[in-house]
Amino acid sequence: MAFNNNILSFQGNQAMERRFVLREEYRHTVNACRQVLLKTVPKLMEGMFEQLDDALYALADKAESDSQQASYFDAMRKMRRERETIENEFNRHLLIGFDHFWQSGPPLAAADAAPQLEQDEFSLVENEDLEEGLAVNNMVSRGENRHYRDLYALNQRIGHMVDREIDSARNPLGPAAICEGFHQVIRPLSLDVAVKIVIYKQFERTVVDALDQLYGETNEVLARGGILPKLSHRVRRAPSYGPAPASGAAGTVMEQAQGTEIDDPRLQGELFPVLQQMLGRRRGGQQAPHVPVVATDQVVGLLSSLQQANMAAITSAALSDLGNLDLRASLQQAIQATGGGEHRMEESDDAAIDVISMLFEFILEDRSLPDAMKALLARLQIPMLKVAILDKEFFSRKNHPARRLLNSMAQAAVGWTEKAGRADGGLYAKMESIVERVLDRFEDDIGLFTELNEEFTAFLEREAQGRELAEKRVAQVTQGKEQLKQSRERVERELRQRLAGRDAVPEVVADLLQEGWRDVLLLILLRQGDDSGQWQDALTLVDRLLWSVEPKVDEEQRQELLQEIPGLLKALRSGLNEISYDQHRMAELFRDLQACHVDCLKGVDPAEHVPVAKLSPPDGDVDATGEAPAAASDDGGAEERESAEKDEFEQRADSLPLGTWLEVTDENGDRFRAKLSWRSKVTGTCLFVNRKGMKVAELPRDGLVEWFRSGRAVELREVNVPLMDRALVAMMKVLDSDGKGAPAAS
Repeated sequence: MAFNNNILSFQGNQAMERRFVLREEYRHTVNACRQVLLKTVPKLMEGMFEQLDDALYALADKAESDSQQASYFDAMRKMRRERETIENEFNRHLLIGFDHFWQSGPPLAAADAAPQLEQDEFSLVENEDLEEGLAVNNMVSRGENRHYRDLYALNQRIGHMVDREIDSARNPLGPAAICEGFHQVIRPLSLDVAVKIVIYKQFERTVVDALDQLYGETNEVLARGGILPKLSHRVRRAPSYGPAPASGAAGTVMEQAQGTEIDDPRLQGELFPVLQQMLGRRRGGQQAPHVPVVATDQVVGLLSSLQQANMAAITSAALSDLGNLDLRASLQQAIQATGGGEHRMEESDDAAIDVISMLFEFILEDRSLPDAMKALLARLQIPMLKVAILDKEFFSRKNHPARRLLNSMAQAAVGWTEKAGRADGGLYAKMESIVERVLDRFEDDIGLFTELNEEFTAFLEREAQGRELAEKRVAQVTQGKEQLKQSRERVERELRQRLAGRDAVPEVVADLLQEGWRDVLLLILLRQGDDSGQWQDALTLVDRLLWSVEPKVDEEQRQELLQEIPGLLKALRSGLNEISYDQHRMAELFRDLQACHVDCLKGVDPAEHVPVAKLSPPDGDVDATGEAPAAASDDGGAEERESAEKDEFEQRADSLPLGTWLEVTDENGDRFRAKLSWRSKVTGTCLFVNRKGMKVAELPRDGLVEWFRSGRAVELREVNVPLMDRALVAMMKVLDSDGKGAPAAS
């Protein structure tokens, strides 16, 4: 690829192969954007290095141990020494990505952030790589959320130039490209992972958070170059609403947000007439026919006035005050204030007030929603009443834009807790922004909800990408820990079996097995499995080693030992080298082993024996019989459970579906929300995550049973059912309770 620090060449073989050629009139503008990149990001990097030095020094000053302090000081020296190389390599990565995009065209699809793993094919995840990957992913998510408006405009303009749809993941200037470039430079450095996380966090604060400088200036350059100069930073507003997206990522998010259908025939077809009749029977009697009727458009206008007048009060109202909001009384007062004596509303408008009031009463009582989110959604009562009056299909059309927005916001709010915070870029801030825009802008154009739906769907999709990656990686780590624990137990069993019948072994053999060969066996078991030839050879070597240190009483045995020793030492050395065993320690052990072999050749029992009982595993999680202690078993006594009848709490724990949300009370009485993300088929260990995909709890099956038994965990049963469906069903149950029934929907 031909590129330099100043001018981008638009020639390249890949461009010809892909048949992508940038239009001639855009090339000067692209080079101008390249200059903005070269001017902006390196300057941000200078600030990052200056603040990083101070941050590392402060951490070293507060270090709790000498080794930790040394790690931070070592990182300071290394980052100072490597600064120029890091800056140059980072700039090179950015320019390569930028130039490749404009020479070869955008990638056909965004790169998958993590490889797909088959359920039965698991490879151990390195914790350090995991932590780095999560740090980078969090930076990308933060950048995309923080600079969403600028990125939207930039994506539209770049997409216009290349005649393809571009998202932030494929944008050569997007947070993903910039953060990955930095990751590629930092990843090879021989630094402790905790130090790398500090570096990534500093990059996030000083570079990622300040990318508005890059995006703002680049958008200006593109606009001056005639690229969509009048583009609004708002998301596209659709002229009408239709069915939910049937495919693609956005469709998936919205399908999840809409949840499961409720099988109630009254929710099918025209629902509002059914509700109107049920409400009419409940009230009994009709409004006085001789009283003048207020026109629907006048009612909507009065509601708009109430919406604006009450906006500040509603925003600051407590949850209990929102529950006491009397729309009918407020509207009657507004009607009387217009003069002209007593008036009444159209029966359909009057019924809509009752239905919306009951719907929001349900929202305020819904346990699945956190109180802060209830208060947020309750502010939409007046706008939703206007929608219901303007368009009665609001109640019967599941894909109505206002209904879909309400459902998707309620679904997204389920896993949110106050601990998640209300900072910019988060779910609460996004929902609050949408609610305030509805209150401020909605008069009678229902198309506003289509626009907001698209924007909220895009936000959820960006969140989903990070959440799915984090959740997958957390599950992989948990599986890896479980696999590692089981493999260690297997190694200990194998060693115990071979030591059975021996009271003691020479000290050098004990050291070889404990310090080195145990890890050799573990590595082979994890990499090759127990059906591999390497595993069998490594176990056989233990037998050969033990035989070699037994006194040889006749000439035949001595000759056999002499022939065995070279191959034994070679195999030991090869295995220990595979785990990078300390060479000096290895030489020392081999000298001791040689002395031991000399004694055996003389028919003398080697001195300095170590009792077999003292050869315990490092973690102490395997007893002297080679079996894991029953009390430490993660499966909580699976065999006993099979023969015993399960009580209701055990049944609930065992049948809890993946994806189920729980509200859990911790030891301090604080509540948090957790989703069952993964369950081990081997031990029953359960992994719970928050709505960001981060682990909040990992416990054995019996721990989950105890959660239910003690009442600490409550299942949020209906969160997958759309809020509107739940509310309408609850509403009809209330109306049915009068004993007057309801007509079938036609």
